[in-house]
Amino acid sequence: MIYIDSNAIIYLLHDIKPKSDLVIKYMAEHDEIFTSLRTIEEVSYILVRVKASQQYGARGVHDVRRVIDKHGLNFVLNDLIALRKLVNENNILVLNDTATIDEIHETMTSYKLLPGDAIIALTCKHYGISTILTFDSDFKRVPWLKVIP
Repeated sequence: MIYIDSNAIIYLLHDIKPKSDLVIKYMAEHDEIFTSLRTIEEVSYILVRVKASQQYGARGVHDVRRVIDKHGLNFVLNDLIALRKLVNENNILVLNDTATIDEIHETMTSYKLLPGDAIIALTCKHYGISTILTFDSDFKRVPWLKVIP
């Protein structure tokens, strides 16, 4: 059982070699693959931000918001469909994030994590997931997680 983090999903979606090959390899070695709504949100935002930058020159969250306000989200629909397809075709189970405010802040300060990473670490702990597929070395500071690759 493994948790797949946002960067691994992005490498798969954009077929960024050699990292996408590593992600495929590790996913094939595990019967149960999980992610969470937090990670899906991160990936979705990255897809919107990258596409808004490529097509409209957006440089930051305020520019992205202006692009969405002016053009809607049609420019990224294919990418969002690809994300859902990747999740469905690989039988990735999307978990609800589980953490309290106190747990998030304690995990942030104890392991020097950003809030989103603390939520992911706590979600893994809650569901008994001990391995995370990520290229984010910050998770190596979390004692209950084994980071692969």
